[in-house]
Amino acid sequence: MVSNFTIQSLQDLLTFPFKTSDGKKKLLIAGLFGFGSFIIPILPALFLIGYGGLIMQRMILEKSEPFLPEWNDWDKMLKLGVKLFGAGFIYGLPAFAIMVIGYLGMLVPAILTSSYSANSNSAMDRFLGIQLFGMFGGMACFGCGLFLALALWAVLPVVLSHVAATNSFSAAFHIKDWWKILRVNLGGFLVTLILIGGLYMVMVLAAEVFYMTIVLCIVIPFLFAFIIAYLMIMANVLFAQAYREAVAKLAAQVV
Repeated sequence: MVSNFTIQSLQDLLTFPFKTSDGKKKLLIAGLFGFGSFIIPILPALFLIGYGGLIMQRMILEKSEPFLPEWNDWDKMLKLGVKLFGAGFIYGLPAFAIMVIGYLGMLVPAILTSSYSANSNSAMDRFLGIQLFGMFGGMACFGCGLFLALALWAVLPVVLSHVAATNSFSAAFHIKDWWKILRVNLGGFLVTLILIGGLYMVMVLAAEVFYMTIVLCIVIPFLFAFIIAYLMIMANVLFAQAYREAVAKLAAQVV
């Protein structure tokens, strides 16, 4: 259970893709799709996201242990990837838009001020108030967008798990349905976010060590592609476990 991890269970979870040669091969393919997303926009990422969705789907519906499915159901993988990507994109769009508005609010008045200052000092004084308003207003918007992004980060695991479990894009917006799942296992989902954040920092730190070496720095693009694929798989496994635990708690409450 997500909320009752031991050191041994966490170690087993983090290493399960490496325990068989078949698992290593599947992880390598996931890494290649991660690398492909650096070169070709969106499409490789959709397959990778859909692959993670299959992991969640089977763990939730079939109550299976963490595993890596075969790379063969391309149509289902792509369709599920589109649903998950679309749900995440729509949920993230308001936060992104507010942050962009805040950034432009800080940037545009500064550009206008610098262009008018070339003509006269009085013009610069005239636009000083606009610059200050833009700076503080932009910072406020950017802060609101950042806060909204953090709120999104808190609910995204249950939203994506709900889409995978129901195989429905519209399920992402059935807030009443997934909210009760999040509420009944809030601690489990919080542990999931903490584990993913910690794992991300550890792996990025390891990548920076590679970057500091003259020879190994050439593998950084491949290493980051592998990190993206590995983190996505671990995140989806943890999301599925937290979601499955929440569903079990809800069923127990009904009984």
